[in-house]
Amino acid sequence: MTATVPAFDDRNLFFAFSTFTGERATFDKWYDEEHIPQVMDSPGMVGAQRFVVADTKPLPGTEPVDFGHAALYELDGSPARFREEVKRMLMSGEMVLPDFMVQPFTALFLRPVSEPHHSERHAALDSLDDRHLWLVFSQRPEDAAAYDKWYDEEHIPQILSAPGFVRAQRFVLSDVKPLPGVVTPEVSHLAIYETTGPLDPMRESVKQQLISGEMVLPEFMRPPFGSMFLRPVSPFFPAAGA
Repeated sequence: MTATVPAFDDRNLFFAFSTFTGERATFDKWYDEEHIPQVMDSPGMVGAQRFVVADTKPLPGTEPVDFGHAALYELDGSPARFREEVKRMLMSGEMVLPDFMVQPFTALFLRPVSEPHHSERHAALDSLDDRHLWLVFSQRPEDAAAYDKWYDEEHIPQILSAPGFVRAQRFVLSDVKPLPGVVTPEVSHLAIYETTGPLDPMRESVKQQLISGEMVLPEFMRPPFGSMFLRPVSPFFPAAGA
């Protein structure tokens, strides 16, 4: 599937992490042919894609995080109405989660604290099907001015110079109430980096910047950082009209 790369006025995210029992093919078929189509008409929905943890070696100073299979739902505007629609479908029985889904799920509603940062490669991007993700968790201080300035003006531009990077954006937990029956991890700040193609060239570039001293982490950045390298296991599914 080739999908147009959507633009956003106010990009918010919903990550749903899960594990399952039984056959992977059964899980994939249910997710792509039943579950994702059920939420595609929900308010604010722009598109969805599924990921699993990649076998990319962790970077020094990071601790791998694995919440299982990751479904990423991208929304334009607050997730509040999306949440209410998904809750309604669950409570009414319109949406039924099969027995092979291990509960409770881990989930995150995220709101942006930066504008998207695009590399020059982003302009030529015509599909998100081969999108890979790097998620980096860190502690954002209460007085976040210096932290935000460093991230947006120094750190993200350095990362975007690495091979394959097309977009980066920073998020914190949304104030939208979690869905019933899910576990919400304690997340202070999440930086999400998107590449086209495998993550290994990017990882090597960032590692070399750190080793050479070209990339220096300020004192308020306290490692180790939680990190997830994710590879796609579905195409990007765009919502109608997105």
